[in-house]
Amino acid sequence: MGFSWIKISNNLPERGSVYALEEDHVDADLIFAGTEFGVFFSNNGGNEWKHLKAGMPTIAVRDIAIQERENDLVLGTFGRGFFILDDYSVLRDLKEPDLSSDYKLLSVRDAKIFEFSTPYGLPGKAFQGDDFYQGENLGPEAIFSYYIKDKVEALEDQRKEKERELVKEDKDVKYPTYEALTSEITEEKPMIYFVITDDQGNIIRKLDSSPKEGVQRISWDLRYASKDPINLSTSSFYNPFAGRDEGHAVAPGKYRVNMYLWKDGSMKVLDGPVEFEVKSLNIYSLPPDNYEVMEAFKKEVAKLQGAMGGTRQIISDINNELKHIRKAISLTEVEELSFLTRVISLENDLRAIQNKLYGDGVASQLDIPKPPSIASMIGDINYESKYSTSKPTKTHQDLYVRAKKDFTLILVELNDLIKNKLEPLRLDIQKAGAPYTPNALPEMIRY
Repeated sequence: MGFSWIKISNNLPERGSVYALEEDHVDADLIFAGTEFGVFFSNNGGNEWKHLKAGMPTIAVRDIAIQERENDLVLGTFGRGFFILDDYSVLRDLKEPDLSSDYKLLSVRDAKIFEFSTPYGLPGKAFQGDDFYQGENLGPEAIFSYYIKDKVEALEDQRKEKERELVKEDKDVKYPTYEALTSEITEEKPMIYFVITDDQGNIIRKLDSSPKEGVQRISWDLRYASKDPINLSTSSFYNPFAGRDEGHAVAPGKYRVNMYLWKDGSMKVLDGPVEFEVKSLNIYSLPPDNYEVMEAFKKEVAKLQGAMGGTRQIISDINNELKHIRKAISLTEVEELSFLTRVISLENDLRAIQNKLYGDGVASQLDIPKPPSIASMIGDINYESKYSTSKPTKTHQDLYVRAKKDFTLILVELNDLIKNKLEPLRLDIQKAGAPYTPNALPEMIRY
């Protein structure tokens, strides 16, 4: 009996060697090849290969293994690196018709939701030191895999590509026109958006990514977006004591994801919806009786915490503005007493509001007992409920009602201070010829 051989190297790199081959345990046509220049996969038995390179360096892959229970692809490299592609099962669904389409949102496996424990007191290995080894596990997340056939190019990318072609053809490359450069600078950069909704169609979360070609991935941490004030600054070091900028976890249930393209000022549906399920591990000591009630309470607490953070920022901005106003008054050719009196009155009112929000700092230094401040009540409820997997306690519910009532009164006081004291002072010092201060619109120059 004879044997026939079929060439499967085809479009694999001609240079270098193929060090490892592994066949999927479900689909025999899905093959992985470890080469001198990374790992490749074929979903048609080796007729054509695709390079897996998102997050994978171009390095010799010497060994391949498959963890069949989780469908994880495990790679060992020449540089003693160890890489794991979580859940490659989506590649079974990526067939030739999909590869010929422009965009494809692949199937999503069910996501397991849980809360991390901190046995060392802080996230991860805390302060155990670099000699203490701790592997990184896949967290509670849904993984969205998608395919983009060709790179979505911005105007600048298109121009540069044409210029490269002209150079290859030994033709002149002209400097772009004013109109062309203006269009490039003002163009909204293309973005891929993923919109997650629940089974009622309510938007739960939105994620975005740059539109890169090939098979790509983005993950959702199974949480709502944080309601804290927007902070565009980034820290240059990791602070383990800082809170995580994240919202509370969603409830188990069915969800859907759609993929969109933002380009040329419009949002275009690319693919979806793809349905998946968020499943609980059911290892809770005190599981909630009703997930909807628990989630509704967490939403209200998060909203209150966000308002508290915004108020904190407003108070900080006012304090900063008053410092500038004091300096501006000293540099203005007017009698200072009336203006300084108004500034001092504002500072005293603001200090009283701060004491109600954060507590009396002087009393704290003298260890004089005081009831919990509004900020501490809101912060405690938010932290303890955000990461809780149990129903809201009666203490949390009572504290929330009390904190919301007291905080609402503070907002009324703060709004009155801004409208009736700060804004008039801001206008009056400008009319008096003071230098510009934050938030003040310069006085119109008359000719």
